[in-house]
Amino acid sequence: MKKLQEILNANGAKLEVDGLVGSRTLAALHLFVKANIEKRKWMMPKDGLVWIRTDANLTNTFDDFVAVYKNGYPVMALPCSTTAGHYSLFNPITYGGITGTAIALEQQIIGSHQFVTAANWKFLWLNAPYFMQVLPITIYRDGNKDLRLDRVNKQFGLFGINFHRGGAAAFINGWSAGCLVVQDANWFQVCKLFTNGQRIDLTLFEI
Repeated sequence: MKKLQEILNANGAKLEVDGLVGSRTLAALHLFVKANIEKRKWMMPKDGLVWIRTDANLTNTFDDFVAVYKNGYPVMALPCSTTAGHYSLFNPITYGGITGTAIALEQQIIGSHQFVTAANWKFLWLNAPYFMQVLPITIYRDGNKDLRLDRVNKQFGLFGINFHRGGAAAFINGWSAGCLVVQDANWFQVCKLFTNGQRIDLTLFEI
């Protein structure tokens, strides 16, 4: 989390870069999120996830960040990935006449995802709670395999771009074909904060 603290410091915070996410880091993160959302004339979340894409490199790692909001304030800041893993990038599908792997672009869609959980997780998709896409969003289809986000081929629709667990390893690999993912150890902590059927927004911005 040192990278997040460095980003926040570059935007006016004065944090010790120690990788520990305490009250000061969360307060600085809230101001950073608020400034970016207001600049885009979006809505601040009450309960939900704010995804922060840090660059256009498709690294197959958890090099982005997600702010977990409850009651209008971030209670967690976690590493995540907002881009697909290398397995999907090097094995793209063809959809609507375009060959490429789905990558959500910067946007806010209110009420786009619905939380799905159950008493017995093993019967759920990926054997874990997740947020299912229920409203259309806009994606890029990246197909040139150069490991850089290509902002060219756009599509709008229901593509199964869910929010879910990203496995226990350091690399995404096949865990994402366009979904937004968090490593398992952190994901199951996030899931404790939401209730079955709860709707949240897709809020994703790039820095």
